[in-house]
Amino acid sequence: MKTNIKPFWWRYLLLILATLYLIPEAIFNSQLVSLVGLGTPDAKDLEHLEIYGRAVSGIGVSLLLADFLPKPWVAKFGRGMISLAALLCLVWPVVFYGQKYVIEKTLIEPSTAEQRQFATYSAALRDALAMNTIKVNGLDYDSADLKSSENLTFLALFGGLLYSDAALSDNIEQDKRKIIAAFVQKKAYQDFDKHYHDYSQLYDELVEKYKSYAKGSKKYNHTLASIDEREQGYWQQVEQEINNGWGQYQKAQKAHIAKASARAQKYGPKIYDYHERINKCSDRYDKSSEKDRRNRCYERANADYRSDILKAGLGYIEPDYWLIVEEISAAENAAGSILMGVLTGGVYTALQAASLATGGDGGLKDKRYKYTDDPDHYQVRFLQHPNFHNMFEKETGYPFTIDDLIVFRSHGTTAKKLRSHFKSKGLQLPDNWSIAQRSTFAAAVHTKVTAQANASWRQEMAQRKLSLEPNLSWVQFQLDPQIQARIADRMGDLYVKGIRADWNKKNFKEHVLDPNVAKRADKYMAMLTGSQGKFADGGEYAQYGKQALRSVIIPPISMSLSLFLICLTFSKLPLKLWQLIIPAQTKQGFSVIALLNKLLMPAIILIVPVMFVSNSFTKDTQSPVNYFLEKVDESSNPVFSYAIRWTLHAQPILHPLGLKFEEHFHLYQKFSPLSHALAKVDTLRYDEINLNAKQQQKRNYVVAQKTKLTVQSNATNFTVRIMNIGPKYKQGMILKSGSYDIQVSAPGYKTYRRWHQLDAGEQNLNIALTRQ
Repeated sequence: MKTNIKPFWWRYLLLILATLYLIPEAIFNSQLVSLVGLGTPDAKDLEHLEIYGRAVSGIGVSLLLADFLPKPWVAKFGRGMISLAALLCLVWPVVFYGQKYVIEKTLIEPSTAEQRQFATYSAALRDALAMNTIKVNGLDYDSADLKSSENLTFLALFGGLLYSDAALSDNIEQDKRKIIAAFVQKKAYQDFDKHYHDYSQLYDELVEKYKSYAKGSKKYNHTLASIDEREQGYWQQVEQEINNGWGQYQKAQKAHIAKASARAQKYGPKIYDYHERINKCSDRYDKSSEKDRRNRCYERANADYRSDILKAGLGYIEPDYWLIVEEISAAENAAGSILMGVLTGGVYTALQAASLATGGDGGLKDKRYKYTDDPDHYQVRFLQHPNFHNMFEKETGYPFTIDDLIVFRSHGTTAKKLRSHFKSKGLQLPDNWSIAQRSTFAAAVHTKVTAQANASWRQEMAQRKLSLEPNLSWVQFQLDPQIQARIADRMGDLYVKGIRADWNKKNFKEHVLDPNVAKRADKYMAMLTGSQGKFADGGEYAQYGKQALRSVIIPPISMSLSLFLICLTFSKLPLKLWQLIIPAQTKQGFSVIALLNKLLMPAIILIVPVMFVSNSFTKDTQSPVNYFLEKVDESSNPVFSYAIRWTLHAQPILHPLGLKFEEHFHLYQKFSPLSHALAKVDTLRYDEINLNAKQQQKRNYVVAQKTKLTVQSNATNFTVRIMNIGPKYKQGMILKSGSYDIQVSAPGYKTYRRWHQLDAGEQNLNIALTRQ
């Protein structure tokens, strides 16, 4: 006899899969309660929870539908596995994307601005209650045991309960400010140790930076303090250069004497021959009739002399220059005159007297000229010639006649060479500086060393991407705008102007935490009490309102469905196990009893927890929770109200089980990488629905904490540089949000440079430059 019962292996497989499915579903259920029950989770944790829950629910629905696969599809093992895989591939994407699509399109997107604003307030009240900031009269809420399953379940559902009472906002309008301020303050104080720990780490980092800065300042000061010592060192170089120059000058003199000696050896004989030839010309042609021949003889001798002497390199030198000049004394002239008078019998004396009477010299000479072949004479005459001196001065810059170090030291050429020498070493001396101006030299050294110290300091600061002045005190260092910008970048919303990193806990609370509490409370109140139009689509708070709406509506729905699936699956396990044990039999036809048997277990699951499981929040019929459940009946329907009531009773029973599963298997934790991957292919990201490309791009900048920077200026051909990063600026470049040192310059305008805090999103800076 044929049986319609599906194969044993298939029923056994479904039993195993259903049992295994309970583990990740129970983990999701417990994580949902734990996360939402402690207040509004951050976006990253919420995304992980959401993706995990949708992925697990897709598997759960696929397993439920697998029970309805026809027997022919699972008759054989291969066909059954293919059918199961095909069912999973079809159902899982539909469930994964469909459940979110339904919620977004039916609840979130059609919501009004008023609903979103009230949802924001409901979420704030839930979070305030979770932090024990507010008290609800008659509500048995044990804040000391916050993480109990019952408390977490209640807090996770409380936002939805508050949202159900539309009149609540009006009833507590006058207390809104107090509630929000208390909530923000409690939140800040609750995280005080964490904030102060982060602040203390900032202190440690700044101390290390200041130590490095102070070390650089000390080096800078030491450089300036050593100016006198450096001046002495430079002056020693002056003395050394003078001594070296004097030695080189003396060597040049000797070399010049050697050149003169060489010329004397070469040209002395030729000069001597010239004079000999002139004398011979005079002796040979001494008659008046031979005057022309004598002149031609002179010309030939002069031409040869000219040709030879030009080769000496001193230009033409008159032949008489080489003659030896001797002085003739009066006694010698008198003796000569007497001797000639005796020899001529008085004739010479008479002629001499006549010459003197007529204005002549009477044969009396005061000088005698002669020539010689002595090389030493010619060496001296070469050395004495002005052109030879000029050649020496051209080569050395000094006259040949310096014979004393003091004269050499004070010579203008010495000062010129010293200026040139020190200029090559970066020491700039005035063009008119001389060796006697020691004070001017010291001032130049001071200028050079100071410039070196400043350049070294600027280079060191540039390596740290700073432009601080040296010798700032610890307090001045902290309060410098550049350091403040870095502190602001590090502390984010907690930053206050003029913050110091060395405050104790009392000062930190007074100067940092309390002002931030007031600032955040003002911001929160501005959002809650502002125009509802800002929560409308495209408004400033639209996306925030939608997110708040999700946080108060989705947890009750997700918790109830997840809990129901767990209970339903768990209840079917005994029946499935029993069907494996009993022998195969033909499938019975439809009967009322069979239908009642199938509906019995779901009915028991829905009724027993509410009837027999005690819950401290609903046991009093006059409790605020029951009041809120009645409001749910009025605002929506009894089914939704009962679902919340059932969840309040059933959830605390199964919550610890999910925690134990996660503690043992760590499935939720290990799913994190996969959740990020699935999030990237999630086509229904919350804020991306109904956004155009430009709006979506702006949102991406905010989510990624990036900024799109555009700089404009009133000057043409302006140049923008961002001094604290490496990449070159381009219009519309993408940067991480933070502080940037921006410089704008243009020809004919004063350069603008200032730090700017760039928040996430698109930032447009319009810099007005002033003309020089």
